[in-house]
Amino acid sequence: MRVLITGSTSWESQVAIRRELAQLPSDTIVVTGDTPGIDAHAKVVALEFGFAVEAMKKTNADYRAFPGEVWKGLNVRMLATGINLVLAFHADYGKPGCARGTHHAVELAEQAQIPVKIFTQ
Repeated sequence: MRVLITGSTSWESQVAIRRELAQLPSDTIVVTGDTPGIDAHAKVVALEFGFAVEAMKKTNADYRAFPGEVWKGLNVRMLATGINLVLAFHADYGKPGCARGTHHAVELAEQAQIPVKIFTQ
């Protein structure tokens, strides 16, 4: 199972991530980005569970394709790796003007009919 973990760069707790990863099969591969907050926590917790981690970084192509919104390119590429589930963690998800990167990843996943779970705490 390939799981994308996405969310807030200011997310501080590992509790929700740990709870969700504990429910996944032992052969899970966690895919995440390159920012502090949820991405950094996802890497730590996934390794605690013995999961493989694919930490993806923004590329020059992402910067060219999405000036000022480079995270869009990263979201597209992460989802294109064959994701089976998206876990999105953002306290401000659903609030106008907030969680733009998380919302973008969720929207892309839903369009691709990939199951999504959203956590605000």
